[in-house]
Amino acid sequence: MSVSPRSPASSPLFKALFAAGAYFLCSAIALQLTRFDGGVAIVWLAGAALFSLLSITPRRRWWQLLLTCLPAGGVAIGLFGFGGWLTLPLALIGVAEAWGAAWLMKRAHPRFGRFESVTEALRFILIVGLLVPAVSALAGALCAHLAKGIPYGAAWRDWFTAHALGFVVFSPPLLLAMRGQIGSWLRSVRHAQALEAAALLGAVTLCAAITFGQDVVPLVVLPIVPMVAATFRLGRFGAVASVVILLAVGLGCSLAGMGPTMLLHATMTLRLEVLQIYFASVVVILLPLAGELEARQRLLRQLRAAHALHRLIIERTSDVMMRLGAEGTIRYVSPAALREWGYRPEELTGRCAYDIVLAADLPAVVEARHRSLANPEQTISVEYRLIRKDGSAVWMESHMCAAPGADGRPNGTISIIRDTTRRRMAMDELERQAMTDPLTGLANRRAFDAALDAAVSSGHGGCLALFDLDHFKHINDRYGHATGDRVLTLFAAVLRGTAPHGDRAGPMVARLGGEEFAVLFRHASLDQAQLLCERVRLRLADSESRSLTGETVSVTVSAGLAPLTAGLSVEQILRSADAALYRAKDGGRNRLAIAA
Repeated sequence: MSVSPRSPASSPLFKALFAAGAYFLCSAIALQLTRFDGGVAIVWLAGAALFSLLSITPRRRWWQLLLTCLPAGGVAIGLFGFGGWLTLPLALIGVAEAWGAAWLMKRAHPRFGRFESVTEALRFILIVGLLVPAVSALAGALCAHLAKGIPYGAAWRDWFTAHALGFVVFSPPLLLAMRGQIGSWLRSVRHAQALEAAALLGAVTLCAAITFGQDVVPLVVLPIVPMVAATFRLGRFGAVASVVILLAVGLGCSLAGMGPTMLLHATMTLRLEVLQIYFASVVVILLPLAGELEARQRLLRQLRAAHALHRLIIERTSDVMMRLGAEGTIRYVSPAALREWGYRPEELTGRCAYDIVLAADLPAVVEARHRSLANPEQTISVEYRLIRKDGSAVWMESHMCAAPGADGRPNGTISIIRDTTRRRMAMDELERQAMTDPLTGLANRRAFDAALDAAVSSGHGGCLALFDLDHFKHINDRYGHATGDRVLTLFAAVLRGTAPHGDRAGPMVARLGGEEFAVLFRHASLDQAQLLCERVRLRLADSESRSLTGETVSVTVSAGLAPLTAGLSVEQILRSADAALYRAKDGGRNRLAIAA
């Protein structure tokens, strides 16, 4: 089996080394340019850089970044910072600070890094901009106090200000750039929008140059006007690009001895702290604004799409559309009700929808509506029998979701209702034929054999995977058959979640008997099937079941995979997969083997 080569630049080691180089460079620049009177650095970009890298990297690879950035930070501190015995403690504090910020943000906001909402922006400011640097400053200030005799309070203030403002100011543009959000916007922008962006960002640049290019009049509010305009018109890209421009112009001019901070009769340290507070204030204004605008634009797109879909469905489908109030009163019903049920829409409007539901099925309908109102983001399905105008009962399937009112809270439901009488009859027939395993709900051996025979006869290819739970007899003997049944049910759920079945063209999952299971991957390549099998194996290994006495039961599975090779019979393919399964068990279990 061939493996496609991967470029060195995409390897985890290369990324870790690149991160170490970037961390060293950011630390060195901050220590060289923003340390005054032997104190701590007043501008700290390195923490934001490492925090941003950790935020876009899977947590299982964080240790590589941390282990490479630790010595890089230590070298920078040794060469340009306090040095001496404080090199290692300060390097550890800096790396731990970035790790803590990334870990806490992932816990508080798993999809962090896109700044798509006000909630995400506020959590970022509170956790990364305040909590983490306040804690790290406790240790950092102690080191500065012991090494240079700097008063602890002043050292804590300088450390907290530099690191808090560094996180708040530099992390958002770095994160959006690393995630490709900025590049995606640039690739998708139209010509007219590009001209508008150039004009708005040009205005930001001009106002920033006017503000920081002189130290006569403090015009710090001047750049905010075009920055807010850029955020409104260009969204997150406008906010981030404006902040980057302001940072580049303001910090460069201030380090060169120009700008409104020169009007302060204070040390350079205090001037840079004031400047960073100004930068952070701008970010605190623009980030929530950009998040709110993004959320509203997303909502507007959803509403437009829903409106177009609603109109198309009403005009083209034979399904019945119905809107109910919270109490169940019919407020709207589509014209298809006359064709499908015999009722004219005006005959149903104003009636209670429960009046045309068969009494035996009414509890299921009521319960489904309650779930729909309680979970506005979900679509709830329910099957029931409806009484037509002529008195006959027909099976219906209703897909319903909550309808929001003016205050945003659900005040009713919208349903799409389809006649499923024929399908229901077919389902009953299948149940009578007993084509499912009663314990797990998966297809049984009879259904699987028929599907495998059809797949092999079609000649369209695919793969067959056989699974056997490891040491299952030991589980039955030690914990009892009830626990064994729980393990079987657990594995069936893992198979369902990883290889969903039911689609005629998709995978078919079956229990062949005992602890043996099979998955028929129709039309799948060997690589695709191998990936899914490995996913099944790993998810089961991470899952746990419990015995009737509450003991934790861990279980693994071995698997054999064989392609549906043209020219081979069903028996030959089964033997090939079975031989691969035995190789997996002989090789130590909890592994996948592929047929030779």
